[in-house]
Formats: sequence, C-alpha cells, structure tokens
Amino acid sequence: MIFPESDEPSAGEAATSYTDEFFDAAVAKIDDTFGTGFAKKNPMLVAGYLQASATNLNAFMMAASSLPDFDESYADSLMESDDMPDGLAELAKLMKGKS
Repeated sequence: MIFPESDEPSAGEAATSYTDEFFDAAVAKIDDTFGTGFAKKNPMLVAGYLQASATNLNAFMMAASSLPDFDESYADSLMESDDMPDGLAELAKLMKGKS
C-alpha cells in the first residue's frame, strides 16, 4: 500500500464526496423546478449547475482563506448550522484547522 490507512478522508475522497453532494443537489433542484426527470433529459443543464456550484465554492474558499483573522467562532457557527450542507460544514472544519 502506498498510502497509510487513516480515518481521515483523503483530499480525493473529500472532493468526490463534495462533487456527489453538489450533483445530487443539482438534480433535485432542477427536477423540483422543471419537473421529475428534467435533469436526466438535460445533462448540459446539470453540468452548468455543477460548474456554478464549483465556482461559488471556490470563491467562498478563496475569500475565507484570505481573511487575516479567521475567527474560530465563525467556523464553529458554520459547523453547527442546520442549514449548511455537510460538505460545507467539513470545509468550515478545514478552515478552522488552518487558523
């Protein structure tokens, strides 16, 4: 085995998990908006939605990482929010660890 076993997900596993979460959210949102099965019939719409989600996440991460004094209480509030998707809560944990 090249990499040691760990309870922590690798960066690749985390990225795949976030992508899966965004994909599921995209399909659900598109189908809720346009009717069941619309996402499946319009893969380019799903791709565009995923691209927008990735762009927004990148902007969030760039902004958060550039804060001079990342407040740990802010990271704690993000992690405890019931409205935040699991993937973003994990990102808040990563940002908290960076400070």
